[in-house]
Amino acid sequence: MVKIVRLVNNEEVIGQIDETETGVSIRNGAVIVPVGEGQMAMVPWLPHSKSDSVEIPMDKVMFTFEPLTELANEYSSKLGSGLVVPPPGAGIPNLQLSSD
Repeated sequence: MVKIVRLVNNEEVIGQIDETETGVSIRNGAVIVPVGEGQMAMVPWLPHSKSDSVEIPMDKVMFTFEPLTELANEYSSKLGSGLVVPPPGAGIPNLQLSSD
């Protein structure tokens, strides 16, 4: 599940987050950085690592939370699975079975 982790150094990392017995596992992490008034960017977290997953001990984690849908979609389209959640009201078209 895409979540954001706030670390004790105030860094916010978005990624595929799984909570473990000893901490959190962050896969395909990206750091959220401000780039202007009301704007932010995501840059790969630990881009020089061979592994795409890192385990962070719980004493280094302040909290985790689910991001806004728009932010999760931006992460997924750029750095994650590529799957996005459609906006509210963009439901499935009204399909009907024909009797032919």
